[in-house]
Amino acid sequence: MTEIAKKQKIRKQNILIVDDMPKNIMSLEKLLRKPDLNIVKATSGNDALALILEYDFALILLDVQMPEMDGFETAELIRGNEETKHIPIIFVTAISKEQKYVFKGYDKGAVDYLFKPLDPDILRSKVDVFLDMNKQKIQLEDTKNKLQRMVNELENTKKIIEKQNVLLKDTSIRDELTGLYNRRYLAEILEKEFSSAIRYKNELSCIMFDLDHFKKINDVYGHTFGDLVLRGISGCLQQTTRIQDFSFRYGGEEFMVLLPNTSIEGAMILAEKIRSTCEEKVHGDGINTIVVTVSVGVASAILHQPSNGKELIEFADKALYHAKAVGRNRAIIYNKRHSEK
Repeated sequence: MTEIAKKQKIRKQNILIVDDMPKNIMSLEKLLRKPDLNIVKATSGNDALALILEYDFALILLDVQMPEMDGFETAELIRGNEETKHIPIIFVTAISKEQKYVFKGYDKGAVDYLFKPLDPDILRSKVDVFLDMNKQKIQLEDTKNKLQRMVNELENTKKIIEKQNVLLKDTSIRDELTGLYNRRYLAEILEKEFSSAIRYKNELSCIMFDLDHFKKINDVYGHTFGDLVLRGISGCLQQTTRIQDFSFRYGGEEFMVLLPNTSIEGAMILAEKIRSTCEEKVHGDGINTIVVTVSVGVASAILHQPSNGKELIEFADKALYHAKAVGRNRAIIYNKRHSEK
């Protein structure tokens, strides 16, 4: 048997008996006693009011005739409390059976009215009805709480999955070495950005650059140092670009920036900023230190009228190779002559 099952099995229901005569309490207790019932006793209305705040009662058996505070007054106070007004009350009394007393009992909130001497079978049957109702209420509350816990767990699981999906998405579109966007993400957004720029006649520019003489760096210092340099250059790129720009590691030592809403003039200013920032960056591993320059090509959708996003990249790439051809460490805007062989 599980711990939960054990707790449910031994879980007792509470009944409060209120009577100023101990012998009457003993008599009721004897009639009602059973293993799954916890009988709590009070000899006055004040004692009863204190106990109902301490216990969760399934039922109250309340004597009407009591000194200081009678049963009617006690019931009225119980019904007037938001925390206790739900507890069913059965009046147990030896006073007159006149209708006015019975009506007064119901008016004060009683669910039933029993007269002494009590019929044991009637008493037990009425008490059992309210115990069954309370048991059903407890089961419903337990089910509700269980369902709420399940909902909370599902919500937490959903949030975890959403976070994992965001992380997986970000991992799938990022270059592992530099943290910049990769070619896969470029393929996803390039035509979308290009189509949007053409449709709404917005500016869209592209910057391509790569490291000058990078092969020599790998040959002389090794690929680990080369990776350090690539990470340093990506840091320069992240330092100079804006939030709305898309920065990519295009391949090897080649990088690309897609610039929405940016004219050729704005793109050229950024290209020069990237070039100078890279030139000023010192790369070192504690043993070797070097400075690396970059060559940059720039193209614009409006100025150069490419037929698609891929052609915009091709124009920037051709300008980049022209920058290398004429001396490196410079930024050049694409010109049709750059396509001539």
